[in-house]
Amino acid sequence: MLYVYKCYISMKLVNSTSMPQRQHTLPSPKRLVLSLLSAHDLDQVEISRLLQWGSLFDIDAAAMRVTVGRLTRQGLLRSPQRGLYCIGPEGELITQTARDWVNAEQRIGPWHGEWIMVHTSHLGRSNKTALRARERAFRLNGLAEFVAGLWCRPANFNESLPATRARLLSLGLEAEAVIIRAADMPGTGEKELFALWPREHLEDSYHRHIRSMEKSLSGLGKLSLSRAALETMLIGEAVIRQINADPLLPDPMVDSRSRRRMIALMKRYDRSGRKVWLEFMGSTP
Repeated sequence: MLYVYKCYISMKLVNSTSMPQRQHTLPSPKRLVLSLLSAHDLDQVEISRLLQWGSLFDIDAAAMRVTVGRLTRQGLLRSPQRGLYCIGPEGELITQTARDWVNAEQRIGPWHGEWIMVHTSHLGRSNKTALRARERAFRLNGLAEFVAGLWCRPANFNESLPATRARLLSLGLEAEAVIIRAADMPGTGEKELFALWPREHLEDSYHRHIRSMEKSLSGLGKLSLSRAALETMLIGEAVIRQINADPLLPDPMVDSRSRRRMIALMKRYDRSGRKVWLEFMGSTP
């Protein structure tokens, strides 16, 4: 489907009554450009196309050009030839991480009660850029802050601790962070640790997304092309955000069967949405 986790369809379609209003989040110029160019099916695009899509969101051409120029200078975009843009070296890692939602379950292995612990209090919080990168790395790997400067998650990744460390570093964690695997934490009970990831909230999200996709799939054929494009974009975007941000907890901490069902259904929904979106793109000049 032509989105990763932050791509939205045009404002001209936002008033469709087929979707609840609370899901209609409109992108900034930066978000729109990066979303479009992060899609599997849209590796590069002409500036005229970006301006056209920007106008659909009431973003004027000048604002889009300024945004494209700034993103190019930052390395988030690159221009292989005049007037043509694609994701740049600084944006490739995050884009690939977002695209990897289809492999989420393959990251999970058995859990034997151990924990991954990351100590960062000695790194400080004054460097806001480093802090944002650090917390993004934690968020994308399901770590929660147990006490100030000490982050943790169940050690159920299907990889070695050095591999987990390498991924955290690639996403922005400082090399000085202390990462260990702990089998015992005397004085701390499982109930206290489990509470860092509210089970009810996660499972409600799984069930809500499953119902949303099932309802959409049953009615897509009755919608106009524009409304079908809107619906698949908004629903798919929401599910992919859930998957990419999911902590991938083991069975004792969450109903992993519902998570697996959601991901499997999203793969089916993605195929349907891809067809709708490609047809919609082909119908626009």
